[in-house]
Amino acid sequence: MPPATNRSETVAFVIPFFDDGLAWRRHCLRLTLDSLERQTDPAWCAYVVDDGSPAPDAAEFLADLTSSLSGSVTVLRAPHNAGAGQARNLGIKAAHRNGQTLLAYLDADDLAHPGRVAAVRTLFAADPELDFAYSDIEFIDEHGTPWDPEQLLPGLRMLDEQQRLPKLRGRERWMEQAYERDNIAIPSAMNLRTALALRVPFSAVPFCEDVATLFRYLGSGAKIDHVPGTPTGYRVPREGGSASRKQSGGVDAFNRMRCTNERAGLEEAIATAVRRGAVDERTGLEVLCRYLIRIGRTVSADGSPELGRSQLRQAHELHPETFAEHATAAEYAEAAGSSAAR
Repeated sequence: MPPATNRSETVAFVIPFFDDGLAWRRHCLRLTLDSLERQTDPAWCAYVVDDGSPAPDAAEFLADLTSSLSGSVTVLRAPHNAGAGQARNLGIKAAHRNGQTLLAYLDADDLAHPGRVAAVRTLFAADPELDFAYSDIEFIDEHGTPWDPEQLLPGLRMLDEQQRLPKLRGRERWMEQAYERDNIAIPSAMNLRTALALRVPFSAVPFCEDVATLFRYLGSGAKIDHVPGTPTGYRVPREGGSASRKQSGGVDAFNRMRCTNERAGLEEAIATAVRRGAVDERTGLEVLCRYLIRIGRTVSADGSPELGRSQLRQAHELHPETFAEHATAAEYAEAAGSSAAR
């Protein structure tokens, strides 16, 4: 059982930051840290992790910025650029060394709700067995203006719609996360005990490490809950599109990495759950099959139809009975026909 949380504990924010000299990155980080300064509960600290930034004055900028804040902010530097997940791992270890037992992730362009610290401390203090809690998100543009959900890209609109589904609470909810939902929480909406973050570090991959790690959190048997009324401001620029998609080589390349990395995280979650005796191997295969159906539909809607069809074919080959039960007639006919042709 994890140690009980008392109201005297602080929430340690872990903020990965990459500085390539573009002014907007620094501007967004200022706004992110300002959102911490506006917390109604001052019991917070932060670890800003420089992810091997190439900007020559990045260290000076971070030192000047953090020295002007009233809260406790520690700047760390990764030895090389390895992605946000590995930067978070450095912050997690530093928080642990300093005795912090509660974490909140926040990316360097997102905004924490003013009531986040108070709500997180209250929720974890009320349940000593709680391991992980997630909040909703509010989509904002580069100017901080909320998006009209109808104007969001299909993948983001799906994420927004799924926030209205019943909240996942309790244990063993990784199965619903796998086959019902694209993602219950972006990193900036995750709050958890440091012990869980140490036990299940972020994967060493540059993209889609968040969902893969979420699968592994939940597959470990973690107890989860939802933090009400404190949506994270998730910044989605109207101009320029997704930075992750650009950096990975475009939509199709991003979605391929997404399928690979998420599946690896889910397979690890399944293996962990089987070892714990939470599910048997057959159930694990059924969950993986249903995940492949869902992710196939998701990436097809996101602009990668051939990749989507390949995920559906893999689902059919993995567990034909489950595929027949959950695929549409058209999906079944195409996948079965492709398998027969080979």
